[in-house]
Amino acid sequence: MNKRELSYLYDVKKLSMVDIAKQLKTTQAKVYYWLKRYGIARRSRSESSYVKQNPNGDPFRIKKKLDNKERELLISGLMLYCAEGHRTNRHSVQLANLDHRILKVFVEFLRKICGIHKKKIGLYVQLYKQFNQNEARDYWSKVLRIPKPQIVVYPHTDKRSKMEGQVSKFGIARIQVHNYKLKNWIDKESASYLGKF
Repeated sequence: MNKRELSYLYDVKKLSMVDIAKQLKTTQAKVYYWLKRYGIARRSRSESSYVKQNPNGDPFRIKKKLDNKERELLISGLMLYCAEGHRTNRHSVQLANLDHRILKVFVEFLRKICGIHKKKIGLYVQLYKQFNQNEARDYWSKVLRIPKPQIVVYPHTDKRSKMEGQVSKFGIARIQVHNYKLKNWIDKESASYLGKF
């Protein structure tokens, strides 16, 4: 088995050992043997799962060259994440708020700076039962330009919520992008920016 071909299939095309075995008409055991023999590092389970979920590569592309307005958006997005972001989930970028203006800035940051397609952005809305779910979904879809099928509205049940006294008929909305690589990048950039002060 040729090292260059194997490295290309595994490292560049990101094929699994099973797919490589099929393509080369051999067994998975032999693919494993030659990976080890050639010293080609195997992907971890999480990396393999990521590649499987994103066969065309990362679903985001960080914009490198920024004009002044985009630079402001980058800093705003990072600072909003520092202040309002949820960091308990290692695999998702999450940010929640009542104020549509804050969420709108963060969505613009995800789209224009991180290159996330709108279909990859989910929205979860906690709503008190006295308010209309369809109205809330319509509202958030309109102000954030997120398709309605990507918006999940569910009942607000925590009476001890820190948002108590700030009840909105449109609920508390949480933006979510499920991608641990993007989360790691945002965490790193946020920490780096804060470290400058």
